Amino acid sequence: MISTIAMPGTPIVYTANRECDARTAITRGLAEYLSGMTIDSVGGRRNALRKVFQTWPDAEDEAVYPSAVVLMRGVAAYDSSRFVPGINDREKLPAPDGRYVSTVAEMVGDLTVELWCNDSSERADLVAAFEEELVPYDDMYGLMLDLPHYYGNRAVYELKDVQYIDDEQTAMQRYRKALFTLTAQMPVVRLRSYPMAKPRVVIEVNPIVEVSVT
Repeated sequence: MISTIAMPGTPIVYTANRECDARTAITRGLAEYLSGMTIDSVGGRRNALRKVFQTWPDAEDEAVYPSAVVLMRGVAAYDSSRFVPGINDREKLPAPDGRYVSTVAEMVGDLTVELWCNDSSERADLVAAFEEELVPYDDMYGLMLDLPHYYGNRAVYELKDVQYIDDEQTAMQRYRKALFTLTAQMPVVRLRSYPMAKPRVVIEVNPIVEVSVT
């Protein structure tokens, strides 16, 4: 289950579960988060995304509205400038596993979220919900998610811009689109087994011999 993090310094609880690669983990995490979003508008109308895709939908997928798709269209860069080889006891999986989650790079890329609606009112309500849910806390800009499908790792999303996509053709087809851009980043990690070497210190204590002088 996707969970949001309110405090930047909250420790990450790693697991051995990896269901996808790092790039897919980033898009899947945001897609699952948005799929649970709802907003109550004026008049009691409740808007929610009926489908959220993490890749562009196939031709056989039924078109339902409102829907959204989360995509990383461009390059996802591997940034190694802030990382050096090493292990940390906080990144060790609990027994009986005992392996370490080793960070090899930081993945950074831009995401696009395409929002598809049927009318302008619905789009306005859902865009307002996006603006709230993508910056959910007053004391921190952006969104942090723990991703159970990628070692329990943590991804950070920062909202950059939004635009409405309107033209004569989409109006005739009764489509109302909005396009969000976010910057996403997440450590790329792997599981490592290291020898359980521990320093051994031996202290020799010489007995105290009492000598009496007469």
